[in-house]
Amino acid sequence: MEQDVLDYIEQIKKESDYFGKTKLINFLIHQKNIRVKDLAKALELKPSYLCHIMRLHKLSEIIMDGYYSQLISMSHLFVISLLQSQTDIMDIYEIVLRDSLTVLQTEELVRGKLHAVTSEGEYVDKNKIEKLKLQIKEIYNAQVKAVQTRTKTKLLIEWKGSRGSRKQDVERFLRTIGNQPGKDLE
Repeated sequence: MEQDVLDYIEQIKKESDYFGKTKLINFLIHQKNIRVKDLAKALELKPSYLCHIMRLHKLSEIIMDGYYSQLISMSHLFVISLLQSQTDIMDIYEIVLRDSLTVLQTEELVRGKLHAVTSEGEYVDKNKIEKLKLQIKEIYNAQVKAVQTRTKTKLLIEWKGSRGSRKQDVERFLRTIGNQPGKDLE
């Protein structure tokens, strides 16, 4: 890296104000064309955390003043900065201040705006998922991975082996699913 870039990196490391860091980071990435991955490594940060800091640039001065006045925390700002529109950002910011929302409550509100989902209800029982995984492994010769987040549940079914044996197992699985009442896969 060039010396001026290294000087900026040292300045970022010394900077205690997140909004100051944001300006310097965005300058290096957008003006000096430094890759996020490379800058994160130089700053000894994870790239995802560096992206959180970069997003702070879209927050208005009113929101920055709220942070400096200690009305809202940096964690709140990281969550609010996930929103795309300034209108949504200001709406959520006002609700956070009005209702003294925690970071977790703010995350729920932002998730509702971004994904149009709420976290109501329960996750699928882990024992049921484990039972399903064992059944699929025994019957269809496949591995299952299950991931449950606040916005989705994902089952990944993976077949390994030769193309011919995989084809038979997958087709048998699809026939079984297709034979369920009210379901037609064709």
